[in-house]
Amino acid sequence: MLEKIEGDRIAGVPNVVGRILSFIDERRYQPSERLPSERDFADRFNVSRGAVREALAALESMRVIERRPNSGIYLRNSDESSIEALVLRASSGLPFQPEETADVFEVRSILELQSVRISCDRRRDQDIDHLKKILRKTKLAIDSKKTIEDEDTAFHLGIISATHNTILLRTVKLFYEFSKQRRIIYFSDYARGKKAYEDHCEILEAIEGRHTDLAVGLMDRHLSRALATWQTLLATPEPAAK
Repeated sequence: MLEKIEGDRIAGVPNVVGRILSFIDERRYQPSERLPSERDFADRFNVSRGAVREALAALESMRVIERRPNSGIYLRNSDESSIEALVLRASSGLPFQPEETADVFEVRSILELQSVRISCDRRRDQDIDHLKKILRKTKLAIDSKKTIEDEDTAFHLGIISATHNTILLRTVKLFYEFSKQRRIIYFSDYARGKKAYEDHCEILEAIEGRHTDLAVGLMDRHLSRALATWQTLLATPEPAAK
């Protein structure tokens, strides 16, 4: 029991959740297929049943699994799971199908383009000041040859914030959590960061002037360029081992 308590301290419930998801992937479980019991998971991962129980409760709340009385734990169809489940998979380092990545990017683009349109109408002076401050920080990072993934996120969420729609902001934040690791890779290339900064300057100028169609067009071009880059990166085979 002492070893399991120590294992819980090291792992933590989020880690147990990730291990369960990884186990499901590795064993290629299908929807409606029965999963191991709470006790089996605890023994397999050398953690307490309490930690497994909490992890399973989290997965159930995100509609990844379902627990049937007097029957067991079953995997649900991925179409039924919540957006939070996608974020959890990403934060656990689990792979995604290319079509899932494309779908997430498409939804994010729809939300961001509409947000630019709304922001042009609703933005306040303090919103513009906030975005300009972010761009000044971005410029300092660019000049120092530093990566700008944090500033990029702040700028895009700043535009969403300028809609003054808190539900929209909370929704888009989930998509940025989902793509966090991907954006670190994307902005490891200095030229991409520099180009993103230039795009952001143009987008902000259009929003400040309330030039709605121009701002939407600039954001569309900006997001399309990022998508094209990712499609190229995903299509590039890994170098052969020497």
